[in-house]
Amino acid sequence: MYRNLPNQSKHFFSVRKTSYKEFLPRFFSLIFLINYLGYGRISAQSLICNKESKITDYVNKAVDLNQNGKLFEARKILEETIHFAKSENCKKGELLATKNLMLLYSKIGDYKKAFKISDKVRDLAASQKDYTTLSILYDTRATLCDNLGMYDESLNQYKSAIKASMLIEDADERYFYTSFIYYNLAPYYHGKSDDKVLYYLKKCREEVLKVDDMSLTVLNEKKNNLLISVNMNLGIYYKDSKNMNKDIVLSEKYFLEALKMVNQSTSSYNSDTRMDLYQALQEFYHLKKDYTKAIDYGEYMLTIEKSCNRPYSRRLTYMVLAKSYLSLGDNEKSKRYLDLYSKLNDSIVSIEKEAVEIPMRQVIAETSENSQYTLIKGVLFGLLALIITFAGFIVYRNKKNFFLIKKIHTSNTAALENENVALVPDNEQKNECLNSNISKQAIGISEEMVSFILKKLAKFEDSGKFLRKDINLTWLSNHLNTNTKYISEVIKIHRNKNFNSYINGLRIQYITNKLISDPVYREYKISYLSEECGYASTQVFVIAFKKETGVTPSHFIDQLKNQD
Repeated sequence: MYRNLPNQSKHFFSVRKTSYKEFLPRFFSLIFLINYLGYGRISAQSLICNKESKITDYVNKAVDLNQNGKLFEARKILEETIHFAKSENCKKGELLATKNLMLLYSKIGDYKKAFKISDKVRDLAASQKDYTTLSILYDTRATLCDNLGMYDESLNQYKSAIKASMLIEDADERYFYTSFIYYNLAPYYHGKSDDKVLYYLKKCREEVLKVDDMSLTVLNEKKNNLLISVNMNLGIYYKDSKNMNKDIVLSEKYFLEALKMVNQSTSSYNSDTRMDLYQALQEFYHLKKDYTKAIDYGEYMLTIEKSCNRPYSRRLTYMVLAKSYLSLGDNEKSKRYLDLYSKLNDSIVSIEKEAVEIPMRQVIAETSENSQYTLIKGVLFGLLALIITFAGFIVYRNKKNFFLIKKIHTSNTAALENENVALVPDNEQKNECLNSNISKQAIGISEEMVSFILKKLAKFEDSGKFLRKDINLTWLSNHLNTNTKYISEVIKIHRNKNFNSYINGLRIQYITNKLISDPVYREYKISYLSEECGYASTQVFVIAFKKETGVTPSHFIDQLKNQD
């Protein structure tokens, strides 16, 4: 459940949903770990070997590139640094560069590659008895396993991380890194045990408070940053309407503690931290029906967002502001923010669609070519088995066609009232194609009505409402303020598909766009992808995917990974 979603912030949460069950998955364990622990500048004194200054310069250059979003350039420099450190027999330098390379692969969503590199990090750190690095390593591996669906192994890695952290000699470092592991264990238990989520959040808070404010090994800013984050998460935990431990008073207490630390601290907390906190407070006070405060925090968030450009955060804030103003009876401002929300949402959908259109066609072409090669091999190896079973196949096919023809005959009059989106058998589609050659005039719909329906369909296609599991022809006709016959005929003529194929096409295009534009989606299970794009059945999703792209989802994902 805890996954890195598109457009997350550099702190704990992305900003796309609002309830505890939706908001708490924004625990930002992995990328927070990367920014918090991985890409810090180092000093030459930490590298006791020849050429330490040069290695330091290389790593710091990679740090700068990473912070500017140039991840692939940073990766190249780190790979060259590892090679150079090996040639100079500088184990500490090799460990530092390899650790950062592992974290970089984690950041771009290539969890399998990151996990493979982590084996080398583990060996280097163990040989140097670097328990701090081992603690960070096992914590990262636990998150990687979680993202790959290896939940039992993820828990084992967390246990190893705790063991390593307990061996850290410096007390303040030991408290800090142990608290951080507890922090990441909280999202691990989301969906499994609400009580354990709360337990580990409290354990994290308890441990990090032990760190001395005057510590020479753990900067006070790092301590406070983690404390702000855990307080914010506790506020979200107690806010949840579905949580048995819901407590609005405690929720507000933890939110205000986080806010007080941000406001009173002399440290310059990054804008992402403030934005996430203000957005959490906006949602909290809207839930509490204190709409004035909800509006204040929403406006604060938008002021900061101007310098950060986080459109997904802005979109959510617009919506909550529109609702808050409406609740106060200020219809004019409510409409203003609702319009801003609608325009931004349309823009986001349009940009996402445009950004992946060309690469999607390229990937589909390449995967189709590879699929043909695989098919040829399969035919050759399966020829003998095919001959042996040929007689039985003929009998089965004839029987199947008999029932299929009967099904087509009896379902023609009921087709327009189909209540479930499902795949249409090939023979049925061919039958519909024969009837789709009629002219616009023949279907008895005026040109004005056709134009009206096409405009409505375009908006429907951009809205994402085709992802609804309960969608059917009747629902769509009601949604577009027309009738089932008109909708069916317009889709048939202007989209060259029947209703079911039309919906399947939109859904598969949506999920292929996600797979291409966001590497994190490539690590999800097929069942999750199926649910994400509106299918109740994984099997139906796989069949629909192959029908639209020519390959299975697994094959498609493998091709994307090979391109990287």
